[in-house]
Amino acid sequence: MDRRVFTVGSLISGKIVSELKSSDGEKNHLQEKIIVQQGNDMFEISPSKGRLLLDAALNQGKPIRFKCRKGTCGQCTVKLVQGPSLLSQPNEQEHKKLKHELANGYRLACQAEIL
Repeated sequence: MDRRVFTVGSLISGKIVSELKSSDGEKNHLQEKIIVQQGNDMFEISPSKGRLLLDAALNQGKPIRFKCRKGTCGQCTVKLVQGPSLLSQPNEQEHKKLKHELANGYRLACQAEIL
């Protein structure tokens, strides 16, 4: 039977990490959450490796606003609150659309791939 165990590192303010261990104490899974903000809304997204941030969010029922899915309209722009290491580096389309906002943690959810 698996049970949730919180480690000292998971209790650091601003970091949500949970570690599941089997009954023999062996580590099975370690998952950090991605937290994004869009307008006044905050969304916690469980990473799905190889998926776009937008697709993962929508599949998890998070109502992130979007339109073109090409990175040209900017409707899916989100501010990354937590989990930047879980996403690919900004691509050319994000550099074109967001320019200086990238430095402040903004990403296009339709372009950011979960690693």
